[in-house]
Amino acid sequence: MDKSVLLTDDEKWFATIACDKSSDGQFFYGVKTTKIFCRPSCRAKSPLRENVVFFNSSTDALEAGYRSCKKCRPDMLIYEPDLELVNKLKEIFNQNYDQTICLSAVSQQLGVSASHLIRLFKQYIGLTPAQYILRLRLDKAIELIEQTEINITEIAYMTGFRSISSFYKYFKLQTSRKPNDYR
Repeated sequence: MDKSVLLTDDEKWFATIACDKSSDGQFFYGVKTTKIFCRPSCRAKSPLRENVVFFNSSTDALEAGYRSCKKCRPDMLIYEPDLELVNKLKEIFNQNYDQTICLSAVSQQLGVSASHLIRLFKQYIGLTPAQYILRLRLDKAIELIEQTEINITEIAYMTGFRSISSFYKYFKLQTSRKPNDYR
């Protein structure tokens, strides 16, 4: 049986004003004055009760002439903005691991605080951004050591390490070997 049928309009309204994520998928609500529909968990400003209509599916809302909210994306089956943010951050790191990365500048570019970004990154990836960048640098250094004849010192600088001692220390800590032993 469809769970949305079991909820009364009052229960749906309370879930809507509470931004209840557990109600997502059970119903959608539309705002008559804007003709926009949302998930119950949407963080947009709460509408007036008299302007709200409830739908059992996003298709019902679309057929009634409502357009989907750009904030909560009820037209998408799965919408995880936090994961999208983490993936954007990973992409920035993957492309710029060999440079000094200012996390506060990157977080500003992505529109969130640095502490929030670090928390999300750790939650989804299991590493802090600094740990992730070091891992990228090490992986690239190992690849260059194994596949090229480039001098170890040059490899250290090419992969973003700012000092030879930090490169050697991190390399040995992670691999239990010195960079030269890798060759």
